[in-house]
Amino acid sequence: MYRLRDHEPYAAAVAALPPALLAPLAELRASLELSPWTVGTPYVPTNPSGIRTATAAAGRLVLYYGVIERERAVDLLNLVAL
Repeated sequence: MYRLRDHEPYAAAVAALPPALLAPLAELRASLELSPWTVGTPYVPTNPSGIRTATAAAGRLVLYYGVIERERAVDLLNLVAL
């Protein structure tokens, strides 16, 4: 399992989320804990081990995250609610 680490822009965005988007976010977080490499796609296609993006709630949430394999950690960097 991977450890999730919240960073400030992400934490602030979560605090501002409407209640209807909290459950899809929780599902996304659970998926990231298990297998972050299969959840999203690379933000820059030519750099597959760099920052990644994942969507939830039919595209209404976009999460930016990085995987630190040697620490088995996922850094949650930013969250955008559309």
